[in-house]
Amino acid sequence: MYIYSMGHYFPENILDNDFFDKLDIGSAADWIKDRVGIESRRSVLTQDQVMDLRHGRTNRQTLKEAGAIESIAQMGEKAWKVATSRAHIVVEDIDTVIGGTSVPDDDIPASSCVIASHLGMERVRGFDVNSACSTFVVQCHVMRGLMMSGLTKEGAIFGAERYTTRVDYSDRRNSILFGDSAITAAVSCTNRPGSLKVIDSLVESAPSGWEHIHLPDGKFFQQNGAAVQKFAVTKTIAAAQDILARNSLSTKDAHWFIGHQANYRMLTSAIEKMGVNPDHHLYNVVDRGNQGATGAPSVLSQNWDRYKSGDYIVIAVVGAGLTWGSLLLQKQ
Repeated sequence: MYIYSMGHYFPENILDNDFFDKLDIGSAADWIKDRVGIESRRSVLTQDQVMDLRHGRTNRQTLKEAGAIESIAQMGEKAWKVATSRAHIVVEDIDTVIGGTSVPDDDIPASSCVIASHLGMERVRGFDVNSACSTFVVQCHVMRGLMMSGLTKEGAIFGAERYTTRVDYSDRRNSILFGDSAITAAVSCTNRPGSLKVIDSLVESAPSGWEHIHLPDGKFFQQNGAAVQKFAVTKTIAAAQDILARNSLSTKDAHWFIGHQANYRMLTSAIEKMGVNPDHHLYNVVDRGNQGATGAPSVLSQNWDRYKSGDYIVIAVVGAGLTWGSLLLQKQ
């Protein structure tokens, strides 16, 4: 499978650390930066809307019914525009669309079908894949399997996350972490100039740890921070090293490393333990926050013109479930 174009989208609303000072939740700007290394995030919500949520003057459902929250399809369409500006994409050739989000507009239909409809993709099979923050790797894993089987020739992958609409803004432990974004990838079973070849994909899970990260129906995001931090570092390293080893490569062979954008402190701990050159570590968590499943692929998309022919790129992600996985890509 080849990724021949990617696109990303970040909402315009900025929630910086100074804004969280104004929420009066004990989260000083310096405290946030020291604790998680995040300085700002993008959100589908304005600062005024977040302030109203914090003080109980509104709620997510009210904002949604008023049309104040950007939809998954709207976000996906904006990411798609970036992808189409980078490569010639024949929409009529796409036969499979895989969507994915942890924060859907509605329980049904699948977000893939809504996005496909918005983009005029009517002759496609559409379905969603959700593995929390590991979703993009799993989407690629599934799409790669379909292409290897011959069932799919041309496809599109979409992801959009809006965790800023599902956190408790009176709780500094989680509300300071998240930002919103959307991504898309145009994929093919045939090579095109400048593509990223998906050499290998790895997907793993430890279901007994499902309670450590949880977004209950109609409630706020919650996690066991201490357990999740240790898990994230350990499995990020394992996912990266395992996919390299089974392709007879080592960390030194990887030209670029992209991890799940959980927080900057977690990422730096992982790359230091792996011995990754900091100059080869790509990230956006510092100014975009933890974007869930769209964090790592948005970094991949942002740096699209940076990769050189022959470069190996390793993406390692972790998520609720507990899940983890990795991709080994090579620039063609």
